[in-house]
Amino acid sequence: MEKKSTLANIFYNSFGIMFYYGCQWLTTLLIVRLAGFDNAGVYNLALTFTAAFGILALFNTRQYQVSDVVGEYSELTYIRARYLAMAAAFAICAAGMLASGYTLYKCVVILLYMLHKCGEAWIDVYHGIDQKNGRMDFICYSYIGRGILMLAGFCGALYLTQNLILAVGIMMLATYLTAYFYDRKMAERFLAKDAAATKETVKKLMLAMLPLVIVAVTNNLSISLPKYFLERYYGETALGYYSSVATPSMIVQVGANTIFVPLITPLADRLLEKDRQGFISILKKVAIVFAVLSVLAVIASAVFGGWFLVLVFKEEIRPYVYLFVPIIVSTLFISINACLFPVCTVLREIKGQLAVGIGGIVSSFAASVVFVRRYSMDGVVIALLITLGIQIIIEVYCVYRKMRIWRKTEHGQSSSIDSLL
Repeated sequence: MEKKSTLANIFYNSFGIMFYYGCQWLTTLLIVRLAGFDNAGVYNLALTFTAAFGILALFNTRQYQVSDVVGEYSELTYIRARYLAMAAAFAICAAGMLASGYTLYKCVVILLYMLHKCGEAWIDVYHGIDQKNGRMDFICYSYIGRGILMLAGFCGALYLTQNLILAVGIMMLATYLTAYFYDRKMAERFLAKDAAATKETVKKLMLAMLPLVIVAVTNNLSISLPKYFLERYYGETALGYYSSVATPSMIVQVGANTIFVPLITPLADRLLEKDRQGFISILKKVAIVFAVLSVLAVIASAVFGGWFLVLVFKEEIRPYVYLFVPIIVSTLFISINACLFPVCTVLREIKGQLAVGIGGIVSSFAASVVFVRRYSMDGVVIALLITLGIQIIIEVYCVYRKMRIWRKTEHGQSSSIDSLL
């Protein structure tokens, strides 16, 4: 099956993800109109509470999977490892939720949304196979179909029944139907007939991924903790207002990230070919595009942000629109962090990523306790900027250090490119 070009894959991936997360953003917007800020707060609590466990379900193997250009592990191994990760993530999420003391209503919404996140993780491993084989158009069609089913089912159920549990349940069902009837069948086209996955290889893969999983979970927790503390200190309605102001920023974050995702495999190819200049050239081009888009995003949010929020959420949201530009800036920091993370993964910078994860979770907890308690919603933004600033500095240093080692190999100061890994 003929591969699509890198440019075509960037387009397909960007369009598909933007469409899907646009639909997901609409659910956070329309729930306010259909069920009020209180239900919006419960829904956003489910999003916040399950975020880190959703990362655990992914087991952070996508970047490793698509950069595995030498076939270290079979695709079937990645699939079976994902099943185990999904089961473990759901079990840990359920245990954490029971220990939280939430009401039964909140618990059911959270568990259903966690099942939805597990379904997304199932789809993601199939998308890794599609991406590795240069067919991200399959990924695009999956996102479009799933986005339509999710939005129609969620909003339709909420409009007809005012029942958030039923709405999230239908969203979850749409995810699993798409995974089983479309994504699984598309990915199986690329599976070798003699593909095998033993318990030993699955265990080896999961042990190899464990440090990266810990980093990914702590990284996500460091972003979620400020909102978690906001709900704890000021209640679900405050979280509902903050999340409503922040929802448009999701499009900015997704748009920035989708540009980079299709480039992971080309970066891995440059590393395998020992093409340092080609590797750096890709990073420079992405940095330039990202810088331009960031400036445009900040300008657009400053000019149109307040008007748009009042148009969507009415006058009730006006006291909080001043947060929009700072939230956009923090979102751009999240995007930089998200783009640097896979670069470190391709370079197999494991120790540096552990420093990122530990530094992020410690700084986030400390900043949240101090600033969210004192400044409420403003404190969430302050905590995020402090945390992300620390993480980005560490990641930039890690990439710089790896580039220096690589340059030394070219000048014969190190034995081989393997010293990078």
